[in-house]
Amino acid sequence: MGEYAMARTCNDKVHLITALLGFGSVLALGLPAHASSFGLREGWPDWWGTADAGNEAKGYDASTTWTNPAGMSLLDRNELSGGISFIAPSTVFSGTASNPQSGVNNTGVQGGNPVAPAASGAAFGVIKLSPDWRLGFSVTTPFAERVSYPEDFVGRYQSLVSSITDINVGIVASYKVNQHLSIGGGPNFDYLQARLTQNLNIPVLSALTGQNPVVNVQGNSLGVGYNLGALYQFDDATRIGLDYHSRIRHNITGSQMISIPGIYSTYSPAAVALLGAADSGARTSITLPDSVGLGIYHELTPRWAIMGSVQWTEWSLFNALNITPTNDSGSTVITENWRNTWFVGIGTNYQLTDKLLLQCGVAYDESPVTTTNRTTRIPDADHYNIGFGLQYQLLPNAKFEFSYGHVFTRGGGINNSAPGPSIAPSGTIVGRYSDFANSVTAGLKMTF
Repeated sequence: MGEYAMARTCNDKVHLITALLGFGSVLALGLPAHASSFGLREGWPDWWGTADAGNEAKGYDASTTWTNPAGMSLLDRNELSGGISFIAPSTVFSGTASNPQSGVNNTGVQGGNPVAPAASGAAFGVIKLSPDWRLGFSVTTPFAERVSYPEDFVGRYQSLVSSITDINVGIVASYKVNQHLSIGGGPNFDYLQARLTQNLNIPVLSALTGQNPVVNVQGNSLGVGYNLGALYQFDDATRIGLDYHSRIRHNITGSQMISIPGIYSTYSPAAVALLGAADSGARTSITLPDSVGLGIYHELTPRWAIMGSVQWTEWSLFNALNITPTNDSGSTVITENWRNTWFVGIGTNYQLTDKLLLQCGVAYDESPVTTTNRTTRIPDADHYNIGFGLQYQLLPNAKFEFSYGHVFTRGGGINNSAPGPSIAPSGTIVGRYSDFANSVTAGLKMTF
């Protein structure tokens, strides 16, 4: 083994570093919770109460600062609201993963749910500056994921941990042009942090010792975008809204480190030296997608309203990534080939009593990945969503809101060879994922 590693050192040192960066190429990808890919639709109970239908046109609470800032013109009082969501996704893999070193499939765990439940929060506020002007803010988590496969997962050479945290702070203003038309917009400041790990399949040593080096790639970035919206009110009962969230470019900086089993030094100090040389800083750039949504809100009666939305997201921006190690050992390009997606939803509100409002909605949310490019980090599939909600007026200036959402999917097949260095190929994983998700969101709205 020592001669093997020494003979390969000069040539494979570059390949090892760039391929490991390729493994961490996304630095912003992972299993979704409730929106296509790694997006979140949680934030405020009213959103999932109608399965995200009509958000661009509702304009009846401060969460419109995120869904359509022009809707602030409909608010007659200052408002502050905050919510928390508990998200419990589930994904189960069944299949095999080849091991090119041994010529047989990896042994280990297939099933089980690697996705940990998680909580996310959001806050919104609106201040009435004048009859025509409003100022607002939003704090949301539009992207996130938490997934951790066990150490003996059959696909451990494709991925183990994928952890994404994204926090967005928006500052917006709206202006009421006339009795029918309002416009709004403002900047978004977006912080992204990611950590990804996987095992390395080292010739002879992995099989001989039963242990694998673990690669840990992590990075963060601050990006800036903007949100623009328009709202047109035909009359007191009917309005439409148009909202655009810009793409946000993240220039991610971070590091990759390889944890090497101590026993490797006994068998091949040269291999240990090669692996240790791959520790490096890492740079890459990704662009979070822009999206545009059109919503309608219509009151059939003073107690009963219906609503709908159509949204488009430019996920095709995630076509390929150029990964550059900071030690100038050479770059690599990772191809992803995601597709643009559509979302459609319909929902309804019914004012059952003077204090209690009931909600429900259904939606279809297309996934940017298919069997041709599904990976263990992104085992996404098209979503079929259903949501229920309630709002209860606790006090004249305080309202409690609650919603429950469920995501159904048909699951999807996987046939993927993850990027890996020539001396530690990852093999191919073949099988199928079954996915679903549940979430509950609670929030309190105060007006003053």
